[in-house]
Amino acid sequence: MRFDIIKNKKYWFSFSGVLVFLSLFFLIAPSFRLSLGIDFVGGTELILSSENTELNSEILKEVYVDLFGKEISPKVSEIQGGHDFVIKSHELSSENQEKLLEELQKKDESIKVEGVSTVGASLGNYFKTQALTTLLMAISAIILFLAWTFRTVPKGISSWRFGMTAIIALVHDVLIIAGAFALLGQFINLEVDTLFVTALLTVLGFSVHDTIVVFDRLRENLNGKKSHLIEQIAEDSLWQTMGRSLHTSISTLFVLVSLLIWGAPSIFAFIFALSFGIFIGTYSSIFIATPLLVLFIQKDLENAPIDEEEIEYKEGEYISEKK
Repeated sequence: MRFDIIKNKKYWFSFSGVLVFLSLFFLIAPSFRLSLGIDFVGGTELILSSENTELNSEILKEVYVDLFGKEISPKVSEIQGGHDFVIKSHELSSENQEKLLEELQKKDESIKVEGVSTVGASLGNYFKTQALTTLLMAISAIILFLAWTFRTVPKGISSWRFGMTAIIALVHDVLIIAGAFALLGQFINLEVDTLFVTALLTVLGFSVHDTIVVFDRLRENLNGKKSHLIEQIAEDSLWQTMGRSLHTSISTLFVLVSLLIWGAPSIFAFIFALSFGIFIGTYSSIFIATPLLVLFIQKDLENAPIDEEEIEYKEGEYISEKK
């Protein structure tokens, strides 16, 4: 089944515009925003286990507030059927950790600490700065790499268009993923930590790889052909690479979805970011990046002289030549 992707680009742009607008709203609105983990804001994470099936997160939170005051409200989540709990709070000294454990054991003698991790506020700010720096460096490197890779495009077309188009698509992906975390963080306790940044970088690499495959086929189809027929050439290029893009993404998503369902709760946020990111990245490579590149190339060619010596383009010509 084949349908027009390039000609219907206004529908894809409109749909993505709505998603980006909603994502920005969720990221800015005070009632939503990203829920930052202790990696970025500092604090203490306690992993507790209990044999008491009647123990719940509300009881643990109540004990914590009674001990340290109402102005401090920790995040308490249940994992593995309610027998294990994670308490994330402001930075607790070893003495305060012992006091908390003593109070909790008054409610449940079987409760015990399985793990403790503490990150200072200054170290959290350092991680936050490093995460932003890493993302900016990755994006800059991608722009330079794509501009150099596609330097052999036909006359009248800037190779920088390829790099900038890919980055716009990547920013589109990052905003939508972050918006999803800002929304779902209010309902299922999804937090942004260093693993989230790792997932973002992985998605950036996966998405730009998908985009490069389409762009490279477009360049091969475009060289020597009537460059003013860019819409038709781009449409063919998309469908010639569609199978490869979808097969790669779907096979990867099978594994990730399995981990979402049966994997450990501690990596749920990481796997969710990867799964949702690869889905959005595949969508943007097909429906956003290539149509946007066509718009940019059309602007480059508006004032460019038509080369009468260019070869006429025939639909599916690249495939027939390869056969």
